[in-house]
Amino acid sequence: MFRVLFLCVVVFAAAAVDGRSQHQGLDAVAAEDIEPVITFRSWKFERGAKETHFEFGFAPMQPTFFSGKKEYDTDGRKLALASFRWGRVIGTKKGVTFEYFFELIPAAVAMKNEVANPKFVSAKQTPQEPPTIRKATFGMGLEPAGFKFYFRPDSRLKPYAQVGAGFFFSRKPVPVPQSPSYNFIGDFGGGVTYSIDRTRTINVGYRYFHISNMNIGEINPGYNANVFYLGFSRFYK
Repeated sequence: MFRVLFLCVVVFAAAAVDGRSQHQGLDAVAAEDIEPVITFRSWKFERGAKETHFEFGFAPMQPTFFSGKKEYDTDGRKLALASFRWGRVIGTKKGVTFEYFFELIPAAVAMKNEVANPKFVSAKQTPQEPPTIRKATFGMGLEPAGFKFYFRPDSRLKPYAQVGAGFFFSRKPVPVPQSPSYNFIGDFGGGVTYSIDRTRTINVGYRYFHISNMNIGEINPGYNANVFYLGFSRFYK
């Protein structure tokens, strides 16, 4: 009697397990049919990715550099920049993506720059002519050392900060005639970048752009500009 009862329990348990397995299988199939497949898409810039970037910037204001002291007449001065940049993503750590970039500024215009008046000889000989005049001065720049820091790396819209340093060459001295035509530049700022797709981005930002000769000229006035810019980037491997 015990053997029969034991066999009945074993058979019943086996049947129950088999039935539950089949039921779970049907539930899984039904779930696959009903529930959509959800995939997560990250907009993070991959390590080793290269960037080509073009931007145009304009500074409607010409402030002094932090101290608030006017080293020269800043009224009416403006600055326009067109630059090309090549960068490489170093990697991402603790929620920040790091990038190194090399920037070339092939076209820069310092508007209403103060230059020597070629018609001026002396206050006695040419009293009607001022010693300096305002004129647009063309130049170019190079920043071999630049770094960019992207925050919220997985997001399609990323805020970022950047800093760079390099050299500036102009046809005439900037910002005053006593300055040389060769200067040093440094800038810092930030903005936001939006990924159009996996390889293209649009960038909107601000740069505090500083030019000075580091005391290699007669005087060392700081030329500064609040540059607002719009840029376009393409990332590739």
